[in-house]
Amino acid sequence: MDINCRTPFVLTQFFLDFLAQSKGCVINVGCARGSSPEAGLVAYCMSKAGLEMMSKSSAMELAPLGIRVNCVSPGFTDTNLYRYAGLSEPELDALKQRSQVNIPMQRVASETEVAKSIIFLTNEHSRKITGHVMKVDGGKTISSRGQGDWFGWLYMNRKFEQESMKSYANFSMYHKELEPLKANADED
Repeated sequence: MDINCRTPFVLTQFFLDFLAQSKGCVINVGCARGSSPEAGLVAYCMSKAGLEMMSKSSAMELAPLGIRVNCVSPGFTDTNLYRYAGLSEPELDALKQRSQVNIPMQRVASETEVAKSIIFLTNEHSRKITGHVMKVDGGKTISSRGQGDWFGWLYMNRKFEQESMKSYANFSMYHKELEPLKANADED
C-alpha cells in the first residue's frame, strides 16, 4: 500500500502547484490485477485497485485546475521482474508460453508498448482524456481464459513454475491429495 497507493498520492500532492501552473498530467502505472483479481495476491490486487480509483478520483478533483490524471494498467509484460523473483530462463520461457495462450491477442506485451501508452496519455492528442484506466493487456481483462482453481498457498506458492492443469498426467490423484485440506477447511 505504501508503494502502490500512498507514494503516488503524496507525489501528486507534492507537485500540485507545479502541475496546476503547467496544466500538467499525472500518469499512474497500475496493473491488470487492479481490476481482475487473482487468488494469493490479495494485498497486491487491493493496492492496484486503490491506485486505479485514486487516479479516477484525483482526475475529478484536479480537472478544474487543468490537471489530467490517468492510469496505464498493463497485463503480463516481458520484463526482468520474474528474473529478479528467481525464475530461470527456461522457467520464464515456459511462463511466457502459458501466458500467451491465455491472452486473446496470443502474445505478451513488451516494455516499449507499455511506455508508448504512457507517452500517448501525456501528449497533445489526449488532452481531453482524464480519469481513464488504459488496459495494455492484449484483451486479457475482457476474457475469462486462464482462470485456475486455487488450492491454497501450500500447493500454489510456486504457481508460476507449475505446469498448467492440462498437463497433469494423473489429475485425479492430485485431487485426492487435496481432499484432507478441503475437509479441514470445511470444518473451520
